Amino acid sequence: MFRLLTTATVLIATPSCLGFAPMNGHTLVIPVPRNAPLAAAPLDALDPATINSFVVSDAANAVLSDVAVGMTSTSVFLSETEPWVQPLSLVLGPFLNFFSFAMLCRIVLSWYPSANINKVPFNIVVWPTEPLLRLVRGSVPPAFGVDITPVVWLGIFSFMNEILLGQQGLLTMKMKYGI
Repeated sequence: MFRLLTTATVLIATPSCLGFAPMNGHTLVIPVPRNAPLAAAPLDALDPATINSFVVSDAANAVLSDVAVGMTSTSVFLSETEPWVQPLSLVLGPFLNFFSFAMLCRIVLSWYPSANINKVPFNIVVWPTEPLLRLVRGSVPPAFGVDITPVVWLGIFSFMNEILLGQQGLLTMKMKYGI
C-alpha cells in the first residue's frame, strides 16, 4: 500500500474551493474555504479526524486514514528488493569512493614530477591505480604535455557513483521503491 507513496501532499488547486490529493489510484477531494490561499500543505500537518470528515468515498477514507496515521511527510519506506541489491551497494559505494579519491590523488601527484612514486606515501596511491591508467593511456593522448588519464578515470568513477548510488541512482531507487 505504501510502495510508491512516500510523501502525501494536499494541493490546493484553485480558489474555487477544492483540494486534490492523488493516493494510490484514488483521488481524494477535500473542500477548502474560498478565502484559503493557494498553497500546499503536508498531509501530516492536518488533523486526521478533520481529514477523515472531508473524505468523499470509503475507499479513499481507508487509504487516507492509513496514510495520515502511519506516515509523515518526511517518511521513507524501503521496499522489498532482490537480495543482491543491498550487498552490492555496500561494496560498490566504498570501492567507487576509494578509486575516485585515489584518482584525485594521482592528479595532484602528477603536478610533482620529481616525486618518487616508489616511496611509501605515494605507492599506496600508485599501486591500485596504475593498471587502470595503463588501459586508457594508449587511447587518450596527453593534453599540453600532461597525462589526463586520471581525470578520465575520476570522471568515470564519479559518474558511476552518481548513476548507481546517488540520490536518484539506480540501486538507490531499487532499494527505496523496488523499481
